[in-house]
Amino acid sequence: MRISEFEWDEGNVLHLTLGHGIGAEEAEEVFAVAPLFRKTKRGHYAAFGRSQSGRLLVIVFERKGKGVVRIITGWDMEAAERRYYQRHRKG
Repeated sequence: MRISEFEWDEGNVLHLTLGHGIGAEEAEEVFAVAPLFRKTKRGHYAAFGRSQSGRLLVIVFERKGKGVVRIITGWDMEAAERRYYQRHRKG
């Protein structure tokens, strides 16, 4: 999946930061090094990956077209999500 730009506004930045303790920059880091992508039941996508600090995160986003994505929410991986990530990631 090619991602060239992130769409941010006050709403999604505040939700991610205040609701889940994840900064916008940290969320973008998940996409930088071989994330694992999965489509969600609601038609969005989830990126499973590691931030530069080593935090294992799930970032839910929607594709806006032309490589633009809008991050909706995110959280620290739970045990089952960590197992899924470890089992399916490349490398």
